Amino acid sequence: MLAADPHIKQPFGVQSGFPHRRILMKLYTSTTSPYARMVMLAALARGMDELQLAYVDPWTTPAELTAINPLSQVPTLIADNGTIITNSPLILDYLFDHPFRGAQQAALAGYGYELLDQVVKAYSLARFQPENTPAHPHIARARDAVARGLTHCPPLEPASNEVATHVLGMALSYAELRHGDLYRAHLSAANQQAFAAYCERPDVRAVAIAQLEQHPASIGELRRAVP
Repeated sequence: MLAADPHIKQPFGVQSGFPHRRILMKLYTSTTSPYARMVMLAALARGMDELQLAYVDPWTTPAELTAINPLSQVPTLIADNGTIITNSPLILDYLFDHPFRGAQQAALAGYGYELLDQVVKAYSLARFQPENTPAHPHIARARDAVARGLTHCPPLEPASNEVATHVLGMALSYAELRHGDLYRAHLSAANQQAFAAYCERPDVRAVAIAQLEQHPASIGELRRAVP
């Protein structure tokens, strides 16, 4: 069974010094959200098995999601004191005690987020383009940005458990999913090889879209589902 990384400090609430405090938080996600999947990867590494998962389709503005996040965005976290936290870097910062410490980790995470934002922009603009209308000019602009971002992508370290690595890994995952032509044409052979190795990791396989389509109810269920 997939194990937590013993070298990573546990988040507040599951440290041995706080046995009275239980993590009973809920993360709202979709089955494809790369932003939510990076949170799940960090939670797997840190043994947050009690973190609950709720699946919604933010594109349809479901009442269950807008009741806690009027902007209908995932991931959205309900913390153990009822506080609602949105936006994946802030969720990661809250759960994992400022994971992007130091210039190197901040730079890697920043690059991953910028690349991912352009991937999402290009996809969402094209998805909601009205029929029989000229293509939105920002589609081409975003695709050009994705191409440049893939060309100059920093090296992915496939075995790293740094949260910043998962940010970049999920950016590449979504680029491959939504813009496979750009991924194949512009990402270096070395990074494509590194990404293939990254995808074979048990934790990354645990948050694969096909796995999330089974709607595991918690991080613990995700862990147990992958040998």
